[in-house]
Amino acid sequence: MKLRLILALLVGLGILAVVLARFDLAAVMASLSRVGLGGFFVIVAAGLAAEVVLALGLVPLLPHPVPLGIVVASRQLRDSAADILPITQLGGIAFAARALVLAGVATPLASAAVIADLTTETFAQGLYVLVGVVASLSLLAKSTLLSPYVGAMLAGAIFLSLGSMGFALLQLGGSRWIERLSEKLFPGAAAHTQTFREAIHGIYRRRTRVLLSMLLQLAGWMASGLWLWVMLQVMGLSTGFWAAIALQTLVEGLRSALVFIPAAIGVQEAGYAVLSPLFGLPPETGLALSVLRRARDVAVAVPVLLVWQAVEARRSARDAG
Repeated sequence: MKLRLILALLVGLGILAVVLARFDLAAVMASLSRVGLGGFFVIVAAGLAAEVVLALGLVPLLPHPVPLGIVVASRQLRDSAADILPITQLGGIAFAARALVLAGVATPLASAAVIADLTTETFAQGLYVLVGVVASLSLLAKSTLLSPYVGAMLAGAIFLSLGSMGFALLQLGGSRWIERLSEKLFPGAAAHTQTFREAIHGIYRRRTRVLLSMLLQLAGWMASGLWLWVMLQVMGLSTGFWAAIALQTLVEGLRSALVFIPAAIGVQEAGYAVLSPLFGLPPETGLALSVLRRARDVAVAVPVLLVWQAVEARRSARDAG
């Protein structure tokens, strides 16, 4: 592991330690006890459904039709790797490209598609955060603690959202940052070939497909807010749909701002615990939400990564034979 990654991991673990020391863990366990095994299966199923919607954003960017199952597997592998392995959220992109390569997509074209997918998702996520903050304005204004800071919070959210969308538009306009990122994610495989450059810029020139990808990504992020609402319902809480969307967008905005911390360790826990009271939930309930999300990530990611390793091993054995 690189020194910067280790330091980022230590920062996240430090935040997590502070959160765990500050809040009542007995209350967290009480919230979790209301879920039960059946409720957890519902949470896992709802999360997988949201993942399918998110995966659809890649479809318009692919060079040729790919079975939907492969597309979903590529997205799930990307997220699973970033969720439980000691890598940043960007590191999972290389896994997604590898899944497409194993399905028969040429390496430069697969790399270009997942990089373009990152661009459209960045734009959609920025818009999603903005929608969530606007939806939560009335709730924030009612908080005696936070109402004096609503303007500053809104400004910060707008800055983050417009920054994300502006970054995406820069890539669509021909910024070379994407190519530099590709050199790190796919060394010697895509970034140093003319095929990759032609593929990525060819995707960006197809504006209709790019726009469709953005809309699908936005739908996917809205589905993630619906997933949080399902978790709250399973826990026996009657939180409104838009409140769940707003909470999820604020947490995702925080995760995006601190993307360098592997698996958002500590960041996710602090986000849910600190932001939940804005929507009438105890911080311990927010922490319980984070624990459920982590449990769901592990329950899905472990078998996904084991299957991927088995596929890679079988392919290597076949090539060697």
